[in-house]
Amino acid sequence: MKRGEETSRSTAVLGLSEKVVYYAAAVFLLVTVVMLFVSAGASMLQVLELGPLESALEVLDKVLLIFIFAELLRTIITVVEEREIRVEPFLIVGLIAVVRRILAVTVSIEQSLGTPDFNSLLIELGVLTALVLALTGALYLTSRTTPQDSPR
Repeated sequence: MKRGEETSRSTAVLGLSEKVVYYAAAVFLLVTVVMLFVSAGASMLQVLELGPLESALEVLDKVLLIFIFAELLRTIITVVEEREIRVEPFLIVGLIAVVRRILAVTVSIEQSLGTPDFNSLLIELGVLTALVLALTGALYLTSRTTPQDSPR
């Protein structure tokens, strides 16, 4: 066997292995999304135990997590189909994650009025707000500089 054939065969095996890894990751993400849907449904059924606000916040947290996983799935599809990694999905995942944390901190702030944790939570909220602005700016700049060939 010639060296060129060996390289070509090795490249084909590595390419197939890469696809197997991406498809396995996609399956795990899908299973996780299904579990999150079931968990969100269970949280909705606990409205009498937890109260409407607590149940709504828990469901919202899980729905935002589902959006994160959906965006990661979209990234896998893009990598497999177009063989390139884009930055936008990661910025969107970061933005959703920061919004999730902002919701958690906001609830914690309400519960920590008058405690020593209150000031640190306000600082965290300020940092998270700055992070939202930075990620939004990065997303805007990326969308302006990246050609929009394919519709999403």
